Order: sequence, then C-alpha cells, then structure tokens
Amino acid sequence: MLRFAPSLIIAILAVSAGYLGWRGVLVLNQGYNWAEMDWDGDGSTSLLEVLEASDIGARDVSLGTRECREYFAYKNGQPVRVDCEVD
Repeated sequence: MLRFAPSLIIAILAVSAGYLGWRGVLVLNQGYNWAEMDWDGDGSTSLLEVLEASDIGARDVSLGTRECREYFAYKNGQPVRVDCEVD
C-alpha cells in the first residue's frame, strides 16, 4: 500500500490544481475586478473571496433614479451586495 502513496498524493494534487484552475477561469469571466470581490467589505480581497466570485454574478439595476450594480448568488438569484454611484 505504501508504494502507491506517492502516486496517490500526486493525483490528489493534480485534481486540486485542476479544480482551482477551473474556478480561476470562471472568476476571470465574471467581468468585475479584484476590488469588487471584497464580499465582506473589510477593505481587502482574500483568496477565498476570489474563489467565491465564481458563484456570484453581476447585473446593472436601477433603484429609483440611481444606477447601481447588483451582485447576486447564482444558486438562488438573491442579492449579495448592491453598489450605487454616489451623486
């Protein structure tokens, strides 16, 4: 069993790297920048927040007379955050 351990570790690392790479491609296709991915609003974007971005879409919305950008969860369409321009 121990002689298969290095192969198993390499396989696990390869699958993990592939998964993270796939999530990275999804993030790049979202159409918003690094600063917009600060989902908890603490002023910095962590790696976890970047990975979460692959599950969050963005759309432009109007709230009264204000133009805003709404970020929503793909799983249920619920808003995660709404950013409006300040007049």
